[in-house]
Amino acid sequence: MTTIYYLSATGNSLQAAKRIQETLEGNGKNVRLLSMPEALQMGEVHPEGDVGFVMPLHFFALPLLAETFFQKLDLQQADYTFAVMTCGWHYMSDAFHELRKIFAAKGTRLGAAFYIDTISIYLPLGDVPPKEKKQRCLRKATARTEVVVEKIMQHKAEHENEYLNLLSRLIHHYVQKHRAELDKNFQAGEDCNGCGLCAAVCPVENITLPKGKPIWQHHCTQCLGCLHVCPQKTIDIGKSTIGCRRYRHPEITVKELLRH
Repeated sequence: MTTIYYLSATGNSLQAAKRIQETLEGNGKNVRLLSMPEALQMGEVHPEGDVGFVMPLHFFALPLLAETFFQKLDLQQADYTFAVMTCGWHYMSDAFHELRKIFAAKGTRLGAAFYIDTISIYLPLGDVPPKEKKQRCLRKATARTEVVVEKIMQHKAEHENEYLNLLSRLIHHYVQKHRAELDKNFQAGEDCNGCGLCAAVCPVENITLPKGKPIWQHHCTQCLGCLHVCPQKTIDIGKSTIGCRRYRHPEITVKELLRH
């Protein structure tokens, strides 16, 4: 039995998790796929057999929600474990260093750790690339995923290098300390029609619509799911994202992103 836990705001990590699942199942494996928020709600944090984790790189480290998930995870019955991080550029990171420390504190070890470079969705640092460049990037990500899943099937003990760990750690600690401020500049424009999709897609239930307009409740993780999934493209972070393209992985539906 293989259990794959994933976290995905716009579909990059979910698509990678699904492709790993499909390949493993095509090779006779029994695979269960669960989102991290879904698993926490169900109490499904005691997996057996092979266990994988697929998630995005946030602030050059583990996503804040993933940190909560890993603290509650029991891996005493796990065999081979692997982690896959999707990101726009993985060379500056402390994610796997952090995850190995979490595992060691639980008396176990992370078996393998892989990066898949794909579309960056963090608009404050740069726009989503135009169509042709985006398609090239997604093709490379798919090819990379195939390489990763082959190593997973062979239970490879491979850990990819990370660089600028100290700087990454300092940035992440700053974000953790100022988490209540992460959504302070989020806003919905006049085109908002109160559809509520932003609230539905939020993995930490940080958005309410008391008067038909989204209000952020200050426990945001800045996954940017609300911004990218908004059908009116009216959610922005101050002025930094105005005019930027929105993104959802072309093979992932909005409905799939609501599984939490």
